[in-house]
Amino acid sequence: MLKALGPSQNPVLRKLARGLARLSSAMGWLSIRYPTYTLEDRLKQFKSLDLPFQAGTSIRFNDFFVPYIVSDSDRDGAFALGCITEFQRGPQLQFLKRLAQGRLSEMGGGGFVDMDHLIRLLDFGRAAHEIWERMPPSSKEWVEGFVAGLNWVQKQRKRGVDERFLGIRPEPYTPLDILLFGRLAGADVNWPIYFSLIEHRLSGDFIEWWNRLRRVGAGVSTSFDSPNSAKPGTAQQIGEFLNSLSRSGSNSIVLHGTRTLSGAPLMVNDPHLGQHLPNVWMMVGLRTPSWQCVGLMFPGVPILGLGRNLNLAWGGTNLRAASSDLVRLDEGTATERTSVQTARIRVRFSWARKRKLRYSPHGPVLTDCPALGRLCGKDTLALRWAGHWPTDEITSFLNGMKAHTVSQLHNAMHGVGVTPLNVLGADSQGNIGHVLAATLPKRPGFPENDWVLAEDKALEHWSVQVCARDFPSVINPATGFIVSANNRPSEVTGLGFLFNGDDRVMRARALFNTKKRFSPQALLDLQLDVTSPLAEQLSSQLADYCRPYLQRNEQLVFCNSIDLWNGAYSADSFAALQFEFLLTALVRELSVLRHAGRMPGLMDQWAYLTACLLEDLGNLSDFDRKKIVPLCVEEANRKAQHWQLWGSLHKIRLRHVLGHVPLLGKLFSSKSFPAAGSRETLMKNAHNLVRGFDETSYGSQSRHLSDLSDPDENYFVLLGGQDGWVGSHLMTDQIPLWQTRQSIQMPLRQMRIEQLFPHCIGRLE
Repeated sequence: MLKALGPSQNPVLRKLARGLARLSSAMGWLSIRYPTYTLEDRLKQFKSLDLPFQAGTSIRFNDFFVPYIVSDSDRDGAFALGCITEFQRGPQLQFLKRLAQGRLSEMGGGGFVDMDHLIRLLDFGRAAHEIWERMPPSSKEWVEGFVAGLNWVQKQRKRGVDERFLGIRPEPYTPLDILLFGRLAGADVNWPIYFSLIEHRLSGDFIEWWNRLRRVGAGVSTSFDSPNSAKPGTAQQIGEFLNSLSRSGSNSIVLHGTRTLSGAPLMVNDPHLGQHLPNVWMMVGLRTPSWQCVGLMFPGVPILGLGRNLNLAWGGTNLRAASSDLVRLDEGTATERTSVQTARIRVRFSWARKRKLRYSPHGPVLTDCPALGRLCGKDTLALRWAGHWPTDEITSFLNGMKAHTVSQLHNAMHGVGVTPLNVLGADSQGNIGHVLAATLPKRPGFPENDWVLAEDKALEHWSVQVCARDFPSVINPATGFIVSANNRPSEVTGLGFLFNGDDRVMRARALFNTKKRFSPQALLDLQLDVTSPLAEQLSSQLADYCRPYLQRNEQLVFCNSIDLWNGAYSADSFAALQFEFLLTALVRELSVLRHAGRMPGLMDQWAYLTACLLEDLGNLSDFDRKKIVPLCVEEANRKAQHWQLWGSLHKIRLRHVLGHVPLLGKLFSSKSFPAAGSRETLMKNAHNLVRGFDETSYGSQSRHLSDLSDPDENYFVLLGGQDGWVGSHLMTDQIPLWQTRQSIQMPLRQMRIEQLFPHCIGRLE
């Protein structure tokens, strides 16, 4: 059913790939092979490594190559975790390291120089030395053990196909690299918005659209120019890529025992991230003297971002807090109070480039990057980011991973800086809770007509820090459940202004009101729900809007169809197609009438469509309505008839970074399959306005369910697979589980671990 990453089934493509591989190998700059590996192959390769496991340390694997580490020593457990991380995800880590350091040009050539310049200005590792110096000895020991494991395996493993293709020669890791990975995962979700808006600040309609954006909120990405109208700029591309690494969208839900059949709390987590290969997460089990837990880990950062221990389950969503500000530097500051460095950017297949890096008292001067500087006129803009403060997320999560109660989890989160998170928890004593985990400037508010601060305002806003202990928290609400879906969690002044809407929260609350108590299966069904209340409401309103201007029977039938639609984006829905094509047609015609055909990117966002579209359509003249409405309905009906089903048009195809390479890209992609869900459904498969065939690349890509009534009742699944090695069937072997709503059990009791993880490597005696 699925094509593994490896040799193409198409004989022509296979011959072409082999021919290109032989040619490139003969030229001496590239050598590509397309091996295929099974579980047995990968286990054999791992066993062949010279791993110095001490007595009492072992790694067990299940049939999906998911590791469970058992050790009598925390340090040895960390070492084993580093070993398996490098073995399964080594090439991915080497790519991410170069991304975080601004070294994309070393892999991709001269087209990435501006992007590298911008990344080096963002300076993900700026606070790493100070974080490491402040880190407590127990956390340092854990990180050092993890790094030792990474380096031990890296010295022995061979280069991957992707490393050869990209010219990557593996480099040893240091503890500072681990902190660098953490900051990369903590990239501000607002950067794509800031970067895409920066060139429009001087345009005449900026204030109108900026205030409208603040009113309706933001989705996955927002720009003033439609992403389909022109190729995104360098700044927007890097912002969107970094956005795909952080939990910019997610669902996290906990139920109190009074709302469950077992009487114990339930928790589900559904991170929304980039849908690509390998998955952003690794599934891991740990059993050491200090930690006994299972969960999901970002490769290279040795903590479980969501998971379960014997007494506590935890998870979360992106808070979408404003952890960054752009600051307009005065001329004196820009010329006299900045330090200057020269960066040498190595470029593959070309000569090295030199770029200027300036640092002001407010942070790096971003407009020194040509991708931004040429768009800002005379303004010199610096970046203030909470990620440049020395906050210690690793220690916070290590403490959270061994917490016994929700209150202890809340206390552990006081040290979190970036990414700002809604952290939800449930404990075996029956408590559920929600805390805002972030370190932010104590702002009095946000400017109304711009988001760029003057220097005096920046000094005022960033002079005092606030953290989780300063924000409201919730334990055991009267409703018996907590839902977080990137919506505004609190009316805290200065927290943020670009939150998601309440669509997913509204749907979850409505489903919770249908029954008193939930089983784990019922909660999983809620997690996989694909109905949008706002889509149902908007489709009915658009039907009423269009009817007075229609005469043909087929057009009226079309309106009746979307009027009766319940908002469910199931893969077999026809009405979802009709509704989406009508939205696209109406927005396009509205942009022609109001914006001379230039579609502001905000008009492509769900927040605008549900909050402002009808208002803008209502402001059209009766003449314009009579002209465009029949044409839009006719076009939408014709396109819907062509595609027939939502899942015929809207699909998931997982791609490796090499999946975008011309000709050879298909070798590094999975087979596509229908994708239920939409932008703001609980099971999200995001998309913009639908113009034709669409392959989603952002949305639900992992799932977690824990039942606190039993330590063994923990279930996870990845959209893709555990392994990150090109050619391994284990990179995509969980896709059938994903499609059939199955998952992988991750127990906590030793007997059950031995049953479900039968492949053992190491020394137990």
